[in-house]
Amino acid sequence: MEKYVKSKYIKNGYLSGVKKTENKFVETHFHDFYELEFIISGSGTYSVDGKAYEVKSGDLFFLTPLNYHCVDVKNARLYNIMFSGDICNRFFLSNLTENAPVFLETEGKTKLYFETLLDELCNNIENSELAVVLLDAIIAKLEKEISNTTKSKSLPLIGKAELYILNNFRNKLTLSDVANELALTPTYFSRMFKEEKGVNFKTYLNNMRFEYAKKLLEHSDMTVMQICTECGFNDYPNFIRRFKQHTGFYPEKYRKNNL
Repeated sequence: MEKYVKSKYIKNGYLSGVKKTENKFVETHFHDFYELEFIISGSGTYSVDGKAYEVKSGDLFFLTPLNYHCVDVKNARLYNIMFSGDICNRFFLSNLTENAPVFLETEGKTKLYFETLLDELCNNIENSELAVVLLDAIIAKLEKEISNTTKSKSLPLIGKAELYILNNFRNKLTLSDVANELALTPTYFSRMFKEEKGVNFKTYLNNMRFEYAKKLLEHSDMTVMQICTECGFNDYPNFIRRFKQHTGFYPEKYRKNNL
């Protein structure tokens, strides 16, 4: 399973937007950025985290760095937006990531809203300030639509923390790093995070990493060593031991059981 990286797929490193027609199959992949696709017309199948969707006009997909997907479409006209998580409004983005991957079927005024703003974004992609404002409006509207069917009760600061963790879980990340990002003391952040999420920071971070490792074991041909590094674990023996504690199986055995 190929990893798409910002340096290759996003020219300026933070935001790209195109309107295009696709007739192709794209093999299962994942990336270190966020992606939004809106179907204007055409047909085909999107498979996101192993779940297949028959696409049609008005369908919108929102994916985070934790999701993987493949695409098989015919005469599909669509908008594709790829962006870094640090350029847009963190409040709306953090709420969306709680429900990701997001699949939204739009129609009427809602469909027109997304199509109009996405067209404006793609046409003004070289105007970075305007493009980011348009992206924020799109993300805010998507968050509002999703919030009508889901109930997120996370505190705003916790949402920002979750977003920061999601954007950085592959790197060496400490509780102090996140606390500093939120301008809080580590002690206060640690207590607040555990009260809100029910687990401490380290457990939350490791759970995210292990869930990602499970996806890579199931859907990629990466070696266990590569997966260990990709998920942010720097100590290979410790990763093997703790993966066994987390899942009940060593990584190779887990892969064989889930092929």
